[in-house]
Amino acid sequence: MITFAKINASYGNEIHIEKDVPADIQWMPAGKHTINASKEGKATKLDVVVTEDIIESLNKSLLEIKAQGFDTYIDFNHADEEASGWVESFFWGGDDPEIGGIRAKVKWSAEGAEALKGGSYKRFSPTFLTDAKGRVIGTTPNAGGLVNRPAFREIASVMVAKEITNTDLRFVSASNMPTESNATTTEGKKMSEDTKKIEKLEAENEKLKDQIESMKAKYKALDEDSEKLKKEAKDRSVNDLVSAAISTGKINSTDAKSVDSLKAIAENDMVNARAFIDSLPSKVDAKINELTARITPSNPDEVNARSPKDTMFAAVSMIRAKNPTMTGEEAFRLARESQPDVFKA
Repeated sequence: MITFAKINASYGNEIHIEKDVPADIQWMPAGKHTINASKEGKATKLDVVVTEDIIESLNKSLLEIKAQGFDTYIDFNHADEEASGWVESFFWGGDDPEIGGIRAKVKWSAEGAEALKGGSYKRFSPTFLTDAKGRVIGTTPNAGGLVNRPAFREIASVMVAKEITNTDLRFVSASNMPTESNATTTEGKKMSEDTKKIEKLEAENEKLKDQIESMKAKYKALDEDSEKLKKEAKDRSVNDLVSAAISTGKINSTDAKSVDSLKAIAENDMVNARAFIDSLPSKVDAKINELTARITPSNPDEVNARSPKDTMFAAVSMIRAKNPTMTGEEAFRLARESQPDVFKA
């Protein structure tokens, strides 16, 4: 707990009512004021200097309070119950003791407006936070109240002065928070509780770290398994391609250099490897070319040099090469039908 004063002070200047309630009121008069305060049951005096530069801190307080889900209000007699109005903003009114100083723009509640119009309340008492040097560092969700009994003219009696709590400090802008040089720790019990909370959070943090590391290890293992499966699938594809090339006579299984070259191509680019295999002649194509050469020699005079038996055999062999499942009888019939001149003898 930080020993800075939360001050409620009422001023002698009246809230003037004409035709309607005022849109703004004097929240604090300009200049230097000595406040009679009570801290830990002991009377003390505090000098408060009210200048224009305080406006920024006060408006920051309003934003901090709003961020916490509250609207800054003023009540009746500092009872902290019904709202007499809602503080919308602060502005500097100049150095005039009556209409200057820090002024608050107020949206009055129905009860507050009625109390002012009916004359039930005529004065205002602000609530503000100060540091040890009397510098105003902000306000609280309850920014003051309507009152009737000030103790003296320039600045009225301090109705309440107590140590501010952590709840109050939530609403002070971080830039204006007290530092170690002007703050003292008063309760060892509070520190002990805070230490325990910190230790608990640190233990939970370590547990979360362990869980994260465990999850990272699992994901790494999954990634390694995935890469292993991908490699195995790729190896199977490469081996299947090579086996198909060998079975169709595209390459010779005993030609290690050709087999290794095809594997290297396939491992880097399967599409081009397949295109390369398709472009190679097969054993069947070679056999057909051989048989065709026997049936149709480049020199026409050689036809007469071959026996009819050789010519017919070549024709049937060519048919069977193209149709491996066909029987010899079927191949012979088809060859005779397709090349009657060869079989007319």
